[in-house]
Amino acid sequence: MSDERDTDARALGLAAVATTVLLWGLSAVAIKAVSTTGLVTTMYRLAFASPVLLASLATASVRRRLDRDWARACVIGGLLFSLHQMLYFQSLKLTTVTNVTIIGALQPALVLLLSGPLFGETAAPGSLAWSALALVGTGLVVLGSSHGGSSSIAGDAMAFVNLFAFTAYFLASKRFRERIHAWDYVAGMTIVAGVVVTSITLASHPDFGRPRPWEWVTLAWLALLPGTLGHVLTNWAHAHVPAFVSSMILLAVPIVAAAGAHVLLGEVLSPVQLAGGAIVLLSIAAIIRSAPGSEREVLAEATQFTEAP
Repeated sequence: MSDERDTDARALGLAAVATTVLLWGLSAVAIKAVSTTGLVTTMYRLAFASPVLLASLATASVRRRLDRDWARACVIGGLLFSLHQMLYFQSLKLTTVTNVTIIGALQPALVLLLSGPLFGETAAPGSLAWSALALVGTGLVVLGSSHGGSSSIAGDAMAFVNLFAFTAYFLASKRFRERIHAWDYVAGMTIVAGVVVTSITLASHPDFGRPRPWEWVTLAWLALLPGTLGHVLTNWAHAHVPAFVSSMILLAVPIVAAAGAHVLLGEVLSPVQLAGGAIVLLSIAAIIRSAPGSEREVLAEATQFTEAP
């Protein structure tokens, strides 16, 4: 009976990860599709999510956990997350969905370079070789774009900067979650990020545009489903699906995003881009698979949160 329950839980865990792949892949398409600017879209994404998350912190049992360490973590994490969100959303407005998601998939390779300070281990030559190959693949994706249409060098550059911003957020968050309840941290830092992004947006006096009804629905969907439910599903799946398995499934997010952008937005994928994207994803999978023990777990987790909206 216990084996049956474990099997059922694993099946549900795999279904949760697969749902997240669909949500996160389509979220990049949705961000690109709405007419508001990247900064305004970021503000709305966080504004829609913040009241729900604030309500989750209101119970007495949760409030007792919210100490000074929690506040400090939320401020630092919120600042880093707000930087990532602004760069990610704006890069999607300036370049193709494919370019942004493939560049973001390099995060585990970047984390690998920090494995010495993190784990006291020297990265295996094979892992470094796969990282170099992933960079070559990314170069093919970028060079294969027809810059001047729906892609731009400025957008690609912003996506690369975001790669470092998100990695900083991921590593800081991993350290904070060692001593702070994960949900308390996610809720608090998202609220902080919402305040930061809203302040920056209002200070810049942007054109808020006139979103159509379907765009308001899309903005709410971004906040509540990919941006909130997607994280809940992946965190729940951790208890039932090995991190390595989840990370391999989540490598499909750029594939879903690219396919969705092709069908729904008319973005054209060149053969060079297809080849480069395949090289990147296969290389990242090889990096995670070949990593030792503790390092492998961290690289797998890095993949699970790469370019999460």
